[in-house]
Amino acid sequence: MLLTLTLALSLASSPTAPDTLKRASQTRPADAEQGPKRQLRPLNADRPGVTESPNTVGRGRMQLETDLVRLITSKPSQEPRSRVMRLNAFAIRAGLTDHTEVQVFVDPYTVEKQWEAGEPMERSAGFGDVALRVKHNFIGDDDEADALVVAAIGFVRLPTGGSQGTGGYEYGILVPATYNFQHEWHISAQAASFLSYDRDAKQHAVELAPSVAVDHGFNDWLAAFAEFSTSKNLKTHQWNSAVSTGPIFHISERVQLDFGRRFAISSSAEREYYVGLVIER
Repeated sequence: MLLTLTLALSLASSPTAPDTLKRASQTRPADAEQGPKRQLRPLNADRPGVTESPNTVGRGRMQLETDLVRLITSKPSQEPRSRVMRLNAFAIRAGLTDHTEVQVFVDPYTVEKQWEAGEPMERSAGFGDVALRVKHNFIGDDDEADALVVAAIGFVRLPTGGSQGTGGYEYGILVPATYNFQHEWHISAQAASFLSYDRDAKQHAVELAPSVAVDHGFNDWLAAFAEFSTSKNLKTHQWNSAVSTGPIFHISERVQLDFGRRFAISSSAEREYYVGLVIER
C-alpha cells in the first residue's frame, strides 16, 4: 500500500481542475495526447462497483486501479463467521489501440479469519492469484459523443496464489454497457459468466453474474454511484445478491479516490467496505 501511495504522489502532480465522473459523451480536456490532433480521454475507471466501464484506456496510456483496503465480513447470522482483509489488490490497464486494452489483475496479500461460536478462531494469510484480461470496445467510439457504449471483456485467472488463491484456473467473459444521459447521469449494466473453480470439490462450475448501476456527477470533484449485483452458481443453485453505494472524489483530472459499502441482501452474501484509488499516466 505504501508503494501505491508513493506512486500516487508522483503521478498526481497536475495542477489542473478535477474532472467529474465522465463518459464518452462528455467534453474532453484540451491537453494533447500523441500529437496535436489527439486528446486525452476523460478518466474512466472500471471500479468502484462490480459493473465495469465499457470505455477503454487511450492508446499508449496506462491506468492503475487499486483497492487500498477492502474488508469483507459475513453476516452476523451466518455460521461459520468469517472476516477477510485484502490489502492493495490492484489492476494495471494499458491501451493497445483506440478500442482495445490489456489488463493485469494482482491480488497481493489477503488475511482471513474464520470462527464458530465456542470454537477457537482460525487464521490464514497469503498471496492471491493473477488474472490476465482483454477489453474491446465495439459499440460507441471513445472519442465521439455516443450515447450508448458497449464492450466485451475476456479473462483467465492463473492459480499463482497459495492457500488464499482459487487453487485452479478460472475463465470468464463480461459484457458491460453504459448509456449516457444529460446532466451527468449514466446508467450501466453488465452480463457476466464465469467458469469458477471449487478448491474443496476440485471441479469447475458455471456462475452467472448480472448487475446494474447508476452514477451521477454533482460537480467537478464529487460523484456517487449505486449498484445492484447478483450471482448464481449453476451447480449449487445458490444466489448471492447485494447493493453497493458510495462517493467518488476526483482529486485531479487523472486521479480518483473512492469509498464504498456493499450491503448483503441474500443470507449467503457478504458485506464489504473499501477504499480505492485510480491513477492514469
